[in-house]
Amino acid sequence: MKKIGFLMVLVSVFVSCQKKSSIELTTDNIADNTKVEVYIRPLDADEPEFITSGVIVGGKATLDNPFEEGEWAYVSINNQNKDLILFIGEPGNITIKFDSSKPDNRVVAGTSNNEKVQEFTLESVAISEKLNKFFEQKGARMQEIAQNPNQNSEELEQLKSEYKGLSDEFVTLIKKYEQANKDNIFGLIMFVELMNTQEKSMKEYKADFDSYSEELKSSKFGKRVAERIKELMEVSDIKELNIGDVLPEFKASTPDGKEITLTSFLQGKKLVLVDVWASWCGPCRQENPNVVKAYEMFKDKGFDVIGYSLDKDDAAWKKAINDDKLMWTQVTNLKFWNDPIVKDYGIKGIPANYLVTPNGVIVAKDLRGEELAKKIEEILQK
Repeated sequence: MKKIGFLMVLVSVFVSCQKKSSIELTTDNIADNTKVEVYIRPLDADEPEFITSGVIVGGKATLDNPFEEGEWAYVSINNQNKDLILFIGEPGNITIKFDSSKPDNRVVAGTSNNEKVQEFTLESVAISEKLNKFFEQKGARMQEIAQNPNQNSEELEQLKSEYKGLSDEFVTLIKKYEQANKDNIFGLIMFVELMNTQEKSMKEYKADFDSYSEELKSSKFGKRVAERIKELMEVSDIKELNIGDVLPEFKASTPDGKEITLTSFLQGKKLVLVDVWASWCGPCRQENPNVVKAYEMFKDKGFDVIGYSLDKDDAAWKKAINDDKLMWTQVTNLKFWNDPIVKDYGIKGIPANYLVTPNGVIVAKDLRGEELAKKIEEILQK
């Protein structure tokens, strides 16, 4: 009997050692049976890759962790873009705490790299709070002066300098974490975030990437980064459109198959936003509520929107239109990054948008958040 008991202990120990690693999400203020999904975060041009899913029961969802090596990933709660939680998908027991009433207080932990993600998140939130405070206190004044820069040029330059200083703090923070983690996946993730700032040329970023270890570069994430660098280098010489340029013609189809050109759409309009997006683009989906708000505010005053999607999945495109309540005209060629508009418009990332007059002249571009509505109102009042 003693031998059998000892054998059972050995089996028990073996089974416990073979226990799968997990992703454990603990929530507050989220209803039971709410769907939770895990995706690999796209590097702008990539579609998100679905990893696993589950539902919240008793304020918790415990998912099997299938990650075999480090990946930049996120948790999506009930398909709400405001509730995306970034973490590093890697082997181990990853823990995430999220309160929907306090979304900035999310906590990611459980593995060494995710401890670093949490440290970075806390520092970046502090900078974001300072930026938000700046816009609350001085944003309106900055916008007001910008409309009459000759009268208050010194004050405008001072405000611009203050804003740039706060923005630079965030870039400095990314650089700090990238330099401190050049020997691990988190450092490579921070490198990607630095690439997104476009402070340097793609040739310089390529040289920086080459300085990473062969192990990191040959990892699944490293290969994705290498492919992204290759894509960006191919389009780096494409001329971007600027304010004052005439938007090139395009041709694409609506969800019901009707072909539309830019020229035909602009007829009879006072002001049009050409909004380039995709269902798989997280930042695009996060920006969609701002476009909806602007459309509702100005649609009866001569303003209109045409959405041009870089989707390649017809069903996903139509679902996103419905889910995000995009009420304006939508078109696509379902060609992903091979769509002619990418080269014709010099698009290197999305969302990208162009505010144009009836003759297609660009009067503003890449407007985000409240800036979009403010600019539309300013132009329509002229």
